[in-house]
Amino acid sequence: MNKLFYKDSGVASVIGTLFALLLIVTLISAFMTQYVPVYMKTNEAQHDSQIIYSLSQMKTFIDLLVATDQVNYSLSVNVPMGAPGIPIFAPSTPSQLEISISSNITNITIFNKGKYIFEDNSTGYVEIYAYNNYYPQEKIIYVNGGIIRYNVNYNTSTIFVGPGFSIQNTSKGYILNYYIYNIIGIPGSNTGTNTEDLLISLMGITKTTFTNATGFKYVNITINKTYQFSSTLASWYYSQSILYGYNGQYLTLNKNEISFSNVMQVNVITSYLMITMESS
Repeated sequence: MNKLFYKDSGVASVIGTLFALLLIVTLISAFMTQYVPVYMKTNEAQHDSQIIYSLSQMKTFIDLLVATDQVNYSLSVNVPMGAPGIPIFAPSTPSQLEISISSNITNITIFNKGKYIFEDNSTGYVEIYAYNNYYPQEKIIYVNGGIIRYNVNYNTSTIFVGPGFSIQNTSKGYILNYYIYNIIGIPGSNTGTNTEDLLISLMGITKTTFTNATGFKYVNITINKTYQFSSTLASWYYSQSILYGYNGQYLTLNKNEISFSNVMQVNVITSYLMITMESS
């Protein structure tokens, strides 16, 4: 009679291989569930900070050009579009850069006896949408000289850096300094993870001053109610006016409109910016 023989060494090698595979799978699973989310969340948060830095740098350059009347002067700012990923395990997180020339976002109107004697609007914005997977998705927007930070997941927005606006309190009344930034040119958008260059040129500046001799009675700053961040901007202008010492009895906030009275002088500085994008 034939007898069956089993080799223990063969069984041991199979079991050893299975244990090795199980260990590898466990390690990969732990890496994917523990390390990757933490690492990518940090990368995406740092990338959002880089976007804010780039737009803040652009704002600083533009403000300097306007303050020094450097018309027809050009400059560029680098914008990193992607948060670094982990090869094989997690791809880079892309962003979308959009340049818009949409009109009538913010508006200043100077009134006298119910009729306006001056009106001007700001146009356009630069928006970067970070499509984060681990950190909250955010939009960083440069609009009328200010920077808005919008948390898409929680639908909350804050003014990171305010628009050009200041108030002087004198014995005869208040002096308002209001800046308007118009973005002109060809609108466009691009999505990716590479670096984009924002090319900025100051094409022109106009400065208009109104005093009591002009006959105005009050001034309105209005944010287009259809604009997504109208209440955020209106609240900022109102709170800044209070911080500048504007007396509450001469100041009114009505949803997306701020009304000023007892104004002695208004200085309106309007700039025209050509902003385009170019891949590095």
